[in-house]
Order: sequence, then C-alpha cells, then structure tokens
Amino acid sequence: MLNIGAEKFWHPAPAGVTDRAEDRVVGRAEEMNLLLCRKQDVLVLRERPDPYYLSRLESWGFDIPRILVPSGADPRTPIAELALRDTELLGALSELAEAEEDVIFVPYAVTPLEEEIANRCGLRMESASSAVHALINDKIFNRRMAEELGYPVCEGRVCGTAEEVRETFRELLPKYSKVIVKEPYGASGKGLYIVEDESKLSPVLARLTRSAKARPESARWLVEGWHDKQADINYQIYIAPDGLVDVFSIKRQLLRETVYIGSQMPADLGEEMLRRYREYGEDIGRYLHGIGYTGVAGVDSIVTADGTIIPIVEINGRFTLSTYVSFLERVLGEDTRVFSRYFRFASGERLDYEELCAVLDREGLLYRPENREGVLVYTSGTLPLAKEESDGMYAGRIFALIAGRDWELVERLGMRLEQVLRELPRRAQAGREPSSRTIAP
Repeated sequence: MLNIGAEKFWHPAPAGVTDRAEDRVVGRAEEMNLLLCRKQDVLVLRERPDPYYLSRLESWGFDIPRILVPSGADPRTPIAELALRDTELLGALSELAEAEEDVIFVPYAVTPLEEEIANRCGLRMESASSAVHALINDKIFNRRMAEELGYPVCEGRVCGTAEEVRETFRELLPKYSKVIVKEPYGASGKGLYIVEDESKLSPVLARLTRSAKARPESARWLVEGWHDKQADINYQIYIAPDGLVDVFSIKRQLLRETVYIGSQMPADLGEEMLRRYREYGEDIGRYLHGIGYTGVAGVDSIVTADGTIIPIVEINGRFTLSTYVSFLERVLGEDTRVFSRYFRFASGERLDYEELCAVLDREGLLYRPENREGVLVYTSGTLPLAKEESDGMYAGRIFALIAGRDWELVERLGMRLEQVLRELPRRAQAGREPSSRTIAP
C-alpha cells in the first residue's frame, strides 16, 4: 500500500493552502507499486487501474497481483483512512492472514494508521514503529547522525530563531553562491528554501516565524551552504530485523533544484565510488538498526564539484519514488540501461493511458520487449484525466521509464520523448482556439 503523505501524521503542521489537483495526482501515484508486485501479492489501491494499463504492463512482463479497493474511496482521503473505514476490505485482509502462514504488510511508510491496520487484521510488519520512523525522517537528526559517524557534512548549523537563520545566512553567503534553509520535515522539496540574496530571505523568515508561533515546539531549522555538484546520488538500504544490512540500487538522480525528477539505473559511476557508497550504506544501516529501525530507507547524497562525497544529505525512513524503480532488472534485464523520468503535463484535452501509448507507438517510442528498448509509462491514474474547476485544464504527471542497450540510445529516446510531449498539447488544439498548456520535466 502506497500511503504517500505520511509526513503529516508523523509531524502534524497547521494546514496551509491545498492544491486539490496536485493531491489527486499524488494519490494516484500508488500505481507504481505494480513495479514491485508479484502474482501472489495483494495490492490495496484507492481506485482500480485502467484495464488497458494493466494489460500493457502484463505484456511487458510485469506481474499483476490481486487488487483490493476500499468502498467509497475519494481522491484526497489518505489510503490508510479509507482502508480502516471499510470493514469488508479489513475482513478480506484478516482472512488472508488467517489462511496463510507468512503474510507481511508492506506500506510505503509506517504511521499509527498502518499499525492499526496490521493490528486489526493480524498482519505482520517487518518494520520499525511509527515513532522510530518519525525520528529517522527528521533532517536535523540526519545531520547529527552524519556528524556522529564522522562523515563530511554541508557547512551550516541548526537554528532556533529567525534571527539565527539570518545570521547564519550572512555567514555562509560569501562562501557559497546560494544558501538552503530546511524545515526538519517534508518531502518532495517541501519545506526547502534556496536563497541567493538577502532580499529573498525576508519572505522565508516570515513563513518560519508564522510556523514557530503556531508550533513553538518545532522551531528548528537547518541552514547550509549550497554546493555545486558533480552528482546527486540516492542509495537504498534494507535493514533486516536481525541487523543484516543490504545496500542496493545506487542511482544517479536528476533533480530540479530540490525536487526529484528521475533516476539513472545503473548509476554511471566508477567501481571505487560504488564501493564507497556500499560501505557508507552498511555503516548507516548498522547505526539505524542500533536505534531500532528496520525496513527500507532511502539516503540522498551528493558528490561536490571537488569530488567530496557528502554521504548523508537526508534520509527517508520509508520507501521513496526511487524505491519503486529499484527492481526493474527482473523484467527489463540486467544489461538494460534505464532512465526514469516524470513530467508535469497540462492540456485543454483529456489524455488517457491508451491514447498516450498510441501516440508513443506511432512515434516509434513505445517499449518493445523483444529488443528491450523504448518508453514505458508506468502509471495511468496520474495522467491528465480530470478537468480542474479553477482553470478548466486537464493536469497530471507522466511517469516514464526510458530503456535501451546503452546510454547514448537512452538519451536519444529521452530527447525525442520530450519533443513529442511538448507537441502533444498543440496537436490536441489543432483547429481550435489556442489555450494555455504546460509541459515541464
């Protein structure tokens, strides 16, 4: 179950302005769980996927599991809340737990809601408690952990007042082109502020001050110098209950400032660099196990312009978008080069999965399993399927895997994909009054 948005349960914050279109799209990203599933698995989704999408995934070699959907589902209620309201669904999970000896509940993240589901249904979770998860997903804890391990960290400090943030910013700016201010919690770039000059700092300080007044106990921020980078690296760690650590899926990531856009798999890194990351991952895993953490964690890291590895920028004590694309070798083959991308897409016309695949097929881009190259769109529910009341546009995200035998081919396919997606809204508007459109990587 992909219960994205767990941060608000670990660290409740005052409600801000909500983007209803964004909430709908993010909730339907749950379908990327299908990249991990096998036939014997059970997948809980808020909405049953497009049948054409499921058949296309199956034709490419992915397994389609048993899918359960809670009744009365809506696009914005957290999936765990929907599941807990549905006695029939809970009963089906309870029956499964009673009938099988080895049933494990694997959510994206663990909050009290997932613990309640497990308890009510008799399901086992091989993961730490929600309280330990909340601790791991604290950027200030991550920095202190890195310091305790003796790792290089970005120059900066933890601040407890807006004035301390300003003072630290003034100290760092002469040394760096930019400074980043981080709230302790948040995902997908939320709560991160990149500031290039003091005039742009004032609105950030105003926001932090309002937050501190609403929740004085959480008035802590991390202020660090922004490094020029050779690479953004993510590596995944699995910590077993017995303390065994498995470091897997070391990826070079594509970020737009602080927001994840995609991953290069396998990472185009030298063997020495990969060896060092495996060692860092094993050290981090042992440390996390020592404080009671088990399960999957994703670690974000950077290689600075001078070649210094900063092994921990932040740790996500949960699955990440990068986790879901970590096991593609079993379907696409170990020798296949893959780049994952996602695009924000808006148009005056609805775009469903079958139509998008037809466009990619006409352009010679759609994935061909016989030669293991092409573009696989791996979610259907995130596409621009619903018209927004605010502007009458259809908005969504296109999550794609670009596969090929070498990086040169992957790059060519990726450039062609971008071109096709840029042209797609214009084609839809042919012969009509022009309307606004956006396509962004």
